[in-house]
Amino acid sequence: MTFRVGSALRSAIAAARICAAALVPFLLAGCDDSTAPARPPYLAVVTRLTTWRGATAPERITYRIRQSTSGPVLLDRQFTVAPSDTIIVPVPPGTYVVEASGLPSRCILPRGEPQQGITLTTDDNTGVIRYQIECRGLLGVTVVTDGFDVDPSYVFRVRSSATGAQRTGILAANDTLTIEDAAAVGDVEIEIGGVAENCVVTSDGGLRRRVTVAPTGGTTVAFRVQCADPARRPRILGLRSGYSQGASIFTFRVVDPDADLVGYFWDLTDCEGSSVLPEARERIRLDLRSGRGVTADTLTIVGAFEVGLPSTAVAGRCTELRVFDAQGNVSALAVDPIGGDGGAPPRVRFFNATLQGQAFVSSILEADDPDDDIVGHFVLVRLRDGVLAAPDGVPDLGSMAAVGYLGLTVPNIPTTGRIRWDDVLAVIVYVIDARGNVVRVEDTDIFS
Repeated sequence: MTFRVGSALRSAIAAARICAAALVPFLLAGCDDSTAPARPPYLAVVTRLTTWRGATAPERITYRIRQSTSGPVLLDRQFTVAPSDTIIVPVPPGTYVVEASGLPSRCILPRGEPQQGITLTTDDNTGVIRYQIECRGLLGVTVVTDGFDVDPSYVFRVRSSATGAQRTGILAANDTLTIEDAAAVGDVEIEIGGVAENCVVTSDGGLRRRVTVAPTGGTTVAFRVQCADPARRPRILGLRSGYSQGASIFTFRVVDPDADLVGYFWDLTDCEGSSVLPEARERIRLDLRSGRGVTADTLTIVGAFEVGLPSTAVAGRCTELRVFDAQGNVSALAVDPIGGDGGAPPRVRFFNATLQGQAFVSSILEADDPDDDIVGHFVLVRLRDGVLAAPDGVPDLGSMAAVGYLGLTVPNIPTTGRIRWDDVLAVIVYVIDARGNVVRVEDTDIFS
């Protein structure tokens, strides 16, 4: 990109310390003020250097400026300067290549390769080549903390899986620590401790993260901690969960002093806090204040998410949940091993969903449980692609109520609003009992 510089910058350039000699003069601090600059165009090389705290920055950087041409090379010069220096070279009109070298192995060019090109004409005053250089440490660890009465600092430990070497210390909240120890090379485990009871680690992996750190550095690990007002914090009680035909189904009771629940985060994990979902990212469900949850301070929730994993892939895994309210208070983490807590699963004797004219879809569900402990059910509607979100080649899934339904009465699904009668492809119902035993049923023919 060529920048055309106005009279103000031309005056600044004239006032700068400029050294000129034939076609290859250059600007550096310490030049003779009495030397008059050559006429434009000028080529300027500007460096912006950022350095991780505790990392090593280069004292000097070497830039090679050469003319790119099929004929005789009129300019090919090399300058070794401090990162804070700016090079300004008066050049003949033409195409030029600038190449940076001499950078330490942990200093990178985020914008691309060491070489950059530019073309200058007789109409240009100054063309600028900008280098953004970042010098990194081996490992950067951050704890992002927010909420009520936050922890000011945390204990951390970094341990090498290969050698057992470790480093421990104190890390301030909302700060980044650069670790250069041998313990931070290769496969390492980073763990934080000292988290207050009113706080919960919400980042994937929980208190413990495992990463691979290359000798060239640049690995970063960020923990996220959210702290709640203990007097207003929601509490999850009695989480039970199961898995059936590619779907995770769960039920729990939540108590919220202010009756202002908003939603919950859900995940399937390795039971140590790391997600095992295909996208390795927890999901969120909102709108707990609708339906049965409008004013309730104690609420039994039934929920389900379509996952698509085979049952063998979730054996020995856990369901993980945390609830949050309108004030940003987050509950403690609730974790439940998948697979129920004994007893027999519910049995669906009959399920049928039928389109009633163009007004709504009605459903009949008949089920029982040998232990007589069915809690309720959750309803998802499979819709034509593009009804609820931008088309992506996959049918949409819409939930009827975020809090789910108690008992076995399935609500009517209106088809006169956003969802039209010909949008509905299937109705799916998930039934769960008090021990986490589940069953999933689906009707793909709503016309009979």
